[in-house]
Amino acid sequence: MIGFVASLEIVEDLGPELVQRWLHRRISAAAAVVIYVLAVIMFVRMLRLFGTTFTWTANAIRNGALIYVSKRLQDRRAFAWLLVGFFVSLWPFWQWNYWAMAWQVLILVLLLPINWYQDWIKANWLRHGLVLSVISLVYWLFDMYAFHYPLGETLAVWVCFVVVIVLAHMYDYLLVYRQQKTSTLEYDNQHDALTGVHSLSKFTSDFGRYHQLSLDGNMPAVHLVMLDIDHFKRINDTYGHLAGNDVLKAFASDLETYLDQSAFPCTLYRTGGEEFSLLIAGGATDQQVRAIVDGYVAHLRQLTIATAGVKLHLTVSAGITKVMAGDKRNDITIARADANLYAAKRGGRDQVVAGN
Repeated sequence: MIGFVASLEIVEDLGPELVQRWLHRRISAAAAVVIYVLAVIMFVRMLRLFGTTFTWTANAIRNGALIYVSKRLQDRRAFAWLLVGFFVSLWPFWQWNYWAMAWQVLILVLLLPINWYQDWIKANWLRHGLVLSVISLVYWLFDMYAFHYPLGETLAVWVCFVVVIVLAHMYDYLLVYRQQKTSTLEYDNQHDALTGVHSLSKFTSDFGRYHQLSLDGNMPAVHLVMLDIDHFKRINDTYGHLAGNDVLKAFASDLETYLDQSAFPCTLYRTGGEEFSLLIAGGATDQQVRAIVDGYVAHLRQLTIATAGVKLHLTVSAGITKVMAGDKRNDITIARADANLYAAKRGGRDQVVAGN
């Protein structure tokens, strides 16, 4: 059962991508899960028909798969199709035993409210365990009727089954917990803790990739913009570092909001204390990039930041350059943008210098 849970994680994460790559068809993660679960059930049924698997084992796998997926699959329509597919897989329905067919439909329908209210069920461990135990007992009592199992053996198997499926859900919880921790670590590595924009390490990674794609001719024009808040040291020295932090957060938030309105993909990074870098992709021309940056420089003059009991106004200096075919190394492009930035500072700040 734990192996089934682990394999289901892989199918959910990679199934749609593999189907797209191999069959050139798009399917949802829910559809991939349904197809996989039905394939497992049919495989077990084939083993049972060949006489290589006991009915106890086959029923345990089927029951476990259905109950587990009922509390995992979020797509209600996909889950309904799973139940229909499972019912059809039972043909010839215990040699056309209509009572068994009716009871089978009933216990499948019982999984629908469990699927609908899965978040509420899983929110409490006691409630979760109770639901698992009750629905498992219903399934095993049906199997006792359909396959003529002795009551004592059925109850013993049910107890073992509940233990295994609880362990499987605990394993699933650990997988989710690990994914959350991994996502948190990845986010922390890629984002600046103070401002929330992308970090220096993310800039290095993205710029290296964009640079190489541009040099290979596989990407439209990419521009690098380096920005520096003017006289930021004076703000820190006069009002303190907490005020400086407020300024950095307000500046980053305002710039990101401004860039969201751009027609081109713009990604903002904090690459130093008061230094920020901007990658503008999508094939923008030099004039279009200049217009974006000039527009923000003018916009920033109107921004007021309240901190440390005062209202501050900011200006920024910026240097722009384009990734050129002759830039064999990343630092060549970065040095050119940096030179333009310092030219803007030497020219009196609150201005933009561009050049390739």
